Amino acid sequence: MIQRLTITQLVENAAGGPGLLGEHGAAFFIEADDKCLLFDTGQGLALRHNVERLGVALDRVEAIVLSHGHYDHTGGLSAALDLTGAVDLYLHPEALRPKFNRVGRAIGAPTEDPETLRPRLRRLLMSREPTLIAPGILLTGEIPRTHAIEDSGGPFYRDAQGTQLDSLADDQALAIDTPEGLVVVLGCGHSGVVNTLDWIQHQIPGRPIHAVLGGMHLLGADAARLEFIAQAFERLGIAYLAPNHCTGLAGVCLFRQRFPARFQESPAGTRHRFGSARSD
Repeated sequence: MIQRLTITQLVENAAGGPGLLGEHGAAFFIEADDKCLLFDTGQGLALRHNVERLGVALDRVEAIVLSHGHYDHTGGLSAALDLTGAVDLYLHPEALRPKFNRVGRAIGAPTEDPETLRPRLRRLLMSREPTLIAPGILLTGEIPRTHAIEDSGGPFYRDAQGTQLDSLADDQALAIDTPEGLVVVLGCGHSGVVNTLDWIQHQIPGRPIHAVLGGMHLLGADAARLEFIAQAFERLGIAYLAPNHCTGLAGVCLFRQRFPARFQESPAGTRHRFGSARSD
């Protein structure tokens, strides 16, 4: 169990402090006891600037984790490695494959060949399975899609012509076990927020989910889906809720209205503290 957890939002659509930059993307600096991780890297336009402005020491990072292969989560990987030096890189095997949106625009990672990354890494760890990064820190791996009401937020494609659908099987999340319960960090939640939380509880039985942070890709979600998610948050007793990035205005407004005491803003520069870090 992680006794002291601080999660700093390095990149987000909006900037939350003087001199910080916002961009469409997400990146989190995670300090979990004596281990430091970087979860996603944004597009690469704001990462270095915000790191310097916030005084974050990325040279302490031991591993970079990619939630999925879209440009707004992977584009800053090279800049991040400039700051971290050789570290472990965790990703799904499909994260670096070509990806396109509905109008044929490339939206994948800037690097499609994992071998070009190896010289800059300590280890390249590609897996579809749940992976224990450290005691108390679980990477979900591929998430089963069990609730039909939740979709990937697409359509997304593997080719510019739009003939091969991309289900975004590479989407994954982090679960960090703290004294309050599990803290879940999402990239975009393309697998579905409730699917993700169900899978985490299957992998870590008996532990409550305390917090959910990150993007939920609900930009096109209808009222029924938003209500389904809100009811799941209530059922699970989520005490700390920080939706951002691709969650969408309708989702953010609903969650803020339904959970006013639990809702947290998370623009770039925000620090979320759990366990003994709450006293800082």
